[in-house]
Amino acid sequence: MFQRKPEIPRLDIVPMIDVMFYLVIFFMVFMTFRTSVSGIPLELPSSNQAVPLKEERVMVTIDRQEKVYFDDGEISLSKLTERISPLAAANPNLLVVINADAQVTYGRLIAVMDAITDAGVAQPALAVEKKN
Repeated sequence: MFQRKPEIPRLDIVPMIDVMFYLVIFFMVFMTFRTSVSGIPLELPSSNQAVPLKEERVMVTIDRQEKVYFDDGEISLSKLTERISPLAAANPNLLVVINADAQVTYGRLIAVMDAITDAGVAQPALAVEKKN
């Protein structure tokens, strides 16, 4: 009478393609977010003369509210000098890089640079982003 044709088993891969597409979009979007070296959100000024540094360095960060951070913790200028002094004594060529937000006032930047040079660092460096 009725004879049924046997069905060929199929694997539907459309849902798998959708999932892969969403994963690709997810990683494309979230891998473009930049994070600062110190973990403190900053908007660094840019310069045509920026060069990458290869030597060991110490990072000091000044955020938009002009708070100073060292080792990811907020610190006063006098404590900053106390913390950097032994490092500068151990390494006379110690490089201290200041990551200052573009909105930081000139006076605050100079005060931080004075605290670093009082610790025995000859020339603190300023971090910038390279212009494209």
